Amino acid sequence: IQQRQFNKASNSTYCIFMVNKPYAITCSVVAFYIPFLLMVLAYHRIYEPRQGPQEPRQGLQEPRQGPQEPRQHPPDQHSSHRMKTETKAAKTLCIIMGCFCLCWAPFFVTNIVDPFINYTVPGKLWTAFLWLGYINSGLNPFLYAFLNKAFRRAFLIILCCGDERYRRPSILGQTVPCSTTTINGSTHVLR
Repeated sequence: IQQRQFNKASNSTYCIFMVNKPYAITCSVVAFYIPFLLMVLAYHRIYEPRQGPQEPRQGLQEPRQGPQEPRQHPPDQHSSHRMKTETKAAKTLCIIMGCFCLCWAPFFVTNIVDPFINYTVPGKLWTAFLWLGYINSGLNPFLYAFLNKAFRRAFLIILCCGDERYRRPSILGQTVPCSTTTINGSTHVLR
């Protein structure tokens, strides 16, 4: 700023936003570090291994058949499908959270460090880190489309202006016009 004041050749005007140390820390903690910590804690809870012995519930115990005949149960297909679905959802969450952190961390680390090093971070680096964060917002629809079949189908329908080949085939073999409505926060398809 001082160089620009004394440089007579420079006729350009810039608005430079410089924050003090308490503001930089508070802003970064509220906007990035607290949400990041909450996401890590929630993700840890998802993957946290179950502790303690798994005991069968009282009402679901099978009668004993004798010591030589352990009863074999076929694997529960519903719980297997549920486990696959939950694992896929956890992977999706991990990828989206990882991209969020990788894209925004450079900006928020620099936001805190810069006031402590007398604002010596180059402007082009600031701009690059800020745009990396903005790229994350543009990346999210593609991540969801890549990782989620239902979202991918809806995304293609929107991008292709409702092209019929991306819609699910009707049970009756014909296309039935439909509309959506929201009831108590859930979206329902009306045919």
